[in-house]
Amino acid sequence: LHTGMGKYVFFIERNGKPMCLICQTSLAQFKSSNLQRHFTTNHAHIDMEFPKDSELRNLKLNTMKKQLEKQAQVFTKFTKQSQAVTLASYQLAWHIARAKKPYSKGEFVKPCFCDVMSILSPENDHLQKKISDLQLSRHTIERRISDLNSDIELQLHSQLQQCEYLSIVLDESCNIQDKPQLAIFVRTVSDDCAVREELLDVVPLKERTRSLDIKEALMSVVVKTSLPLQKLPSISTDGAPSMLGSVNGLVGLCKADDRFPEFLVFHCIIHREQLVSKKLNLDHVMKTVLEIVNYIRTHALNHRQFRNFIDDLEEDDLPGDLVLHCSVRWLSRGKVIACFFELLDAVNRFMEEKRKTYPELTNPQWVLDLAFLINSVDLQGKLKLLPDLVQSVFAFVNKLQLFQKQLQKGELTRFPSVSKASSNKCAELQDSFTERFHDLQTFTAEADCLKSPLVLDEAASQLEIIELWEDDRLKSVLNQGTLQFWNTVPKDKYLNIRLISMFGSTYLCESVFSFLKHVKSKHRSILTDAHLNELLRLSTTEYTPNFKKIVESKDCQKS
Repeated sequence: LHTGMGKYVFFIERNGKPMCLICQTSLAQFKSSNLQRHFTTNHAHIDMEFPKDSELRNLKLNTMKKQLEKQAQVFTKFTKQSQAVTLASYQLAWHIARAKKPYSKGEFVKPCFCDVMSILSPENDHLQKKISDLQLSRHTIERRISDLNSDIELQLHSQLQQCEYLSIVLDESCNIQDKPQLAIFVRTVSDDCAVREELLDVVPLKERTRSLDIKEALMSVVVKTSLPLQKLPSISTDGAPSMLGSVNGLVGLCKADDRFPEFLVFHCIIHREQLVSKKLNLDHVMKTVLEIVNYIRTHALNHRQFRNFIDDLEEDDLPGDLVLHCSVRWLSRGKVIACFFELLDAVNRFMEEKRKTYPELTNPQWVLDLAFLINSVDLQGKLKLLPDLVQSVFAFVNKLQLFQKQLQKGELTRFPSVSKASSNKCAELQDSFTERFHDLQTFTAEADCLKSPLVLDEAASQLEIIELWEDDRLKSVLNQGTLQFWNTVPKDKYLNIRLISMFGSTYLCESVFSFLKHVKSKHRSILTDAHLNELLRLSTTEYTPNFKKIVESKDCQKS
């Protein structure tokens, strides 16, 4: 009871306002005149039925209070149950999005839950009722995913403002409707040296993909996300002229824009590795491999017969099938070649049975080229940090020198698939690597310093490095990893951790384009750009949504 209510004991305080226990009407203020007017106007009979200061009146008052408390408990219980059901709905929507499944998958899951519960726990009517109350319709899952995406976006935007450095990588590809999509990822480094990679946006482009169109799309994302460009040390992309052109390309347009600071530009290192591999003139190998793989994999009857043929060989160490190649995505090539080489004998025998003759399969020089391509050029993989990529490239250049010497001497320990090879190929490959990656030579010192900061040489004898070298505590932390080391280093001792934020490849963009095939397939081709963006973000994010916060902001209802 509010102390200012005086004798009007049939009023209690609820949410900062007086509420009548009799009719449960809330009044605006605690003024005695307002309370008296309401009581005498609407409940004058109470004084006659329950005289003042009587035991009957006190009993009536206590009964009303208990009834109100009971109602509140029932409402609270109902609210908690509704929130629990809604929370479960959001969790399922999260898993549907992470698995890149359609919105309608919830309508499939719900009856499965009901059937499973009726079998495993038929006596638990309470839990079965909760499952039947789950909101999993297609439209509900669509809204749930939009809510989850909004929460992830808030976390991302907060991280963009708080981080020390951020770099972006972008690439362009077409979806199933031949509509160009620009994928933009951001990598942030916070003051504790924590690295995050997140999808910034997937922007639909217009009919043309000129540098002006790409720049316009990029700036729309910068405005949309309030991207702090002053923290940008680098931009990475593929080698298309519309991207890397120093004057009319995206890079040139950004450098001429006063809103951008001075930044470094990186042509995807893995793309360049693919260009280097062409220096070996081994296209004749890939052409034959792809012809055979497509003949077997794209014809259902041939595919079934080939798999049965492998099973009949009864060799457990052989792969069970060939890997289908995607010419647009370079991520698949290494697996295709390696699998084909393992099944080379089986493929040759199968093609002979099909009366498809390929003399290359028994040509020693062709098999030699295939083996060389597997062992020497297949450098694909997800390398996260720029220093790792730089070191990987130049470490391979050094290996080529060793390979060349070994091949000249006839030492083949580094080439288990090759019985004989030409050292000239190593020399050609080494020259091509040096030419393609000459711009990365300037980063070798920084990369070495970032990876091994306490190993001093003539180029690294700066005062700040010497101070780190004298710190025994930092020496012990270095063994735990690069990021752990720089997380321990005081910010005022070494400020060059911006290198950690730089992308060296467009691997993330290539990966999200692969996801795009699953999300916007021929069965979901009418998926809107907004919904596509939401699904791609949730399927790639490292963040976890604040489920409870989202549910608490909703007016929860049962299905």
